[in-house]
Amino acid sequence: MAIGILGLGSDGSSGLSSELLQSLEETETAAIIDPITASIEEVEAEIVIEEEIEAMVVELLELVGTFDLFSDETGAFDDIVATTNGESVNFDAADTTSLEEGIIRVNIDQLAQKDVFQSEIISDMEETFTGTIEFKIGEEDPSTYDFTDFTYEEIVEELNYYSAITVSLEEVSDAQYRMVFKSTNSGEDNKISISSDDMTSSDGTSVSFGFTNDGNHVLEAQNMLATVDGIDYDLSSNQITLSTGLYISAVSTGESSITLSRDDTTIVTSIENIAIKYNELVDLVDSNIYGDEDVAAIISDSTTLKTVMSDIKNIFFDSYGLEDEENIFIYGMSFDSDGYMEVDSDELSSMLTSNYDDLKELFVGYAEKEGIGTRLKTYLDSLDGYDGMLSAYADKLDDRVDTLEEDKEEAIEKLDDKYSTMATQFADYTVIITQMELAFDSLEAIMSSDE
Repeated sequence: MAIGILGLGSDGSSGLSSELLQSLEETETAAIIDPITASIEEVEAEIVIEEEIEAMVVELLELVGTFDLFSDETGAFDDIVATTNGESVNFDAADTTSLEEGIIRVNIDQLAQKDVFQSEIISDMEETFTGTIEFKIGEEDPSTYDFTDFTYEEIVEELNYYSAITVSLEEVSDAQYRMVFKSTNSGEDNKISISSDDMTSSDGTSVSFGFTNDGNHVLEAQNMLATVDGIDYDLSSNQITLSTGLYISAVSTGESSITLSRDDTTIVTSIENIAIKYNELVDLVDSNIYGDEDVAAIISDSTTLKTVMSDIKNIFFDSYGLEDEENIFIYGMSFDSDGYMEVDSDELSSMLTSNYDDLKELFVGYAEKEGIGTRLKTYLDSLDGYDGMLSAYADKLDDRVDTLEEDKEEAIEKLDDKYSTMATQFADYTVIITQMELAFDSLEAIMSSDE
């Protein structure tokens, strides 16, 4: 078949196929959509790194908090180590900031105890009674309880409504019970006086529970008698709370002591941990700003992170003390050529022993001249605050992802519209071309017959 003008006679309509449209769309997608997708992936990777950096800053913040002048928690310079001797008392303290170094000696002469009475043996738990029990606690007015047709269990239940005593039925041997009558609290002020337990049993027999019988007052209320560093204590409980916040719990009679001393090892360890965490942060930031042989740099905004690291380093490098006479280099700390912090633990320990107050001035400082820890805590705390640099950096990355996602959606929508329109046009063109080809075939046949 001869090829006609405009391709007629060459089956040109078959060239306008769905395969052609798909090929064109894939080519244009690769040129327009793929770069946006790649940019989204890059920003998302940067968000992961930013979150890692922020998490490490939080870890560093927790470590420097132990040197924060304004912290409500006990700081490293306030840590006290205690060594106890003897078994008559236990020592404890919720807050060691007020404890002072030295030895505290305690002698327990007598433990505080409750008042305890027991009844005579009870064999018939089903028996009922009518009558009264009269008693008083300490110097209170007597209390009288009236029982009508009460069983032992009902008597116990009724008496336990009075908070100053605790009454129970105890099985003391097989099928034999005693009613036990205790003061709720220990000490002489809680002494129980039982003046009457007159009852009439269900068979009309006069009964006494026997609380006042010889041998049934099994434990007499008494105060704890103790001396602490020569000071006498006469208390209703076995607890002594000193003004320093030290709790002393008496457990037996006898002598005990506690030796309180400063825990310097905590300070050295805390400074070493700060150096380790700072160096990890340097590694993380530098590897993602500059890259290395294993990892390509992916940080787009290196200015923010460089500023953060520079600010932190400047805090370490600064001078402290009321007269700017203190700095880290005096105490065995320094930075190497790569920016890593180094701590000579032996020198630091030695300087801590001889210059404790100066080192505390360096790291903690005063309200009018804050130390390294206090300044660093404030700075790190601000980084992820409302207007903090890391918060702003994170927000910018999130906004960038949102913008790229919108751009991608818009580009995909435009391509979909474009190729939907082209598919319709291709269908229309195919019909027209096919009609023209049929007409051309008819014309060609007429021309051939004339020859």
